[in-house]
Amino acid sequence: MGSIFADNWSDNTGDLKSNNEFAQSFENYLKNQLEFARYVKVNCDEKNYTLDIKGCAICHGNEILRKEGMATACPIVQAAKYAAVKKIGKNVITKGVDKPGQVGDCTIKFELE
Repeated sequence: MGSIFADNWSDNTGDLKSNNEFAQSFENYLKNQLEFARYVKVNCDEKNYTLDIKGCAICHGNEILRKEGMATACPIVQAAKYAAVKKIGKNVITKGVDKPGQVGDCTIKFELE
């Protein structure tokens, strides 16, 4: 599912001249096209790439599955990684997902190589 989100964005996005331009474009897509969360902020420099998310609707569904002993997956993690690989052209390493508070809030962290 995440790769479909990334492909939809990538196919409709031209060349991006910098990591900052990538971050702004992908953030705009997540906020205004997918509309899955109340707040989304994407940051990307030469080494670090993060997504700060608040009020995510997907997390609540994953919590229900988790409580029933079923496997969960976040398509936003997959989409973010795939989008960066396609548009920045670097290897992207998932460094983790911090969930500091309520369900639906997280910081997704990647490193660019």
